Amino acid sequence: MKKSLLEIYALAISFVTVICFAIVLGIGLYDILEMSNPEMTIKSYQYQKHQSNEAFTRNWSKKKEKRSKSEITEIREKSYSVALKAEQRDAIQSFIRVLIIMLINAIIFLIHWKLGKYAREPSTK
Repeated sequence: MKKSLLEIYALAISFVTVICFAIVLGIGLYDILEMSNPEMTIKSYQYQKHQSNEAFTRNWSKKKEKRSKSEITEIREKSYSVALKAEQRDAIQSFIRVLIIMLINAIIFLIHWKLGKYAREPSTK
């Protein structure tokens, strides 16, 4: 059974969209993990920086005013909270991109799948 050039094109594009969908699905699943548990996905540098007052103040300027341990702890905890919120926000933005790509991908897939079916019909008669 000989395939037409149109059918080969349509099926090739459909195959590429399936591969793209699989990759984007993986990214989307990671985004969901990142939204639900940002402590697990936060960058190592940020995580290590917020584990102790010493690590948090390591790169502070020598000219910076001296603060008590409790003040530093409070600043560090607020900073960690902000970092986690930023991680969640980045995940939400990425997930929105994933949804847009999946929508576009689904439209392209459906168009080419139907085109492939149309191209196949004359050869079966």
